[in-house]
Amino acid sequence: MANRLYRIAPARFLEAYAGTGASYRDGARWNRPGDPVLYFATSPSLAMLEMSHYLPSPRHVPASYRLGVYEVEAEEDAAETLAPSALPDDWAGFPYPAATQALGSAWLRSRRGLILRVPSCAVPGGLESIAVVNPLHEAIAGLRLVDTLAARYNPRAFRRG
Repeated sequence: MANRLYRIAPARFLEAYAGTGASYRDGARWNRPGDPVLYFATSPSLAMLEMSHYLPSPRHVPASYRLGVYEVEAEEDAAETLAPSALPDDWAGFPYPAATQALGSAWLRSRRGLILRVPSCAVPGGLESIAVVNPLHEAIAGLRLVDTLAARYNPRAFRRG
């Protein structure tokens, strides 16, 4: 089964699949520090919305950033989904709670799947998902970058920002 995934990053890191970037070093919502992980969006628009969490204005996306479009071949059982109803009440809080880090890290360390779909905090009610990808899972070999686009917002967007 092919899954399409998206992420925005500096062009030089788009094909870095070791999972040892900032989330590895500092931890993030779905992993503790020291646990390799890759974060992807399940749509290009969600990738752009997620980027807004890291910049004072979406108009400030550095020129070196690109939207990577990926495909990953994985068996059906290589992906799991966590519904918002299965998560602690504070799952979307910031700073991110230890409970979500523990959930994600336990999943990563188990290596039982390649993709863990979790609700995005960028969309209310968990109506969209991001993909937590385990770079230590054997199916990571099926991940490939298939397209690269400039990560630019339409000039009409965020005109007052």
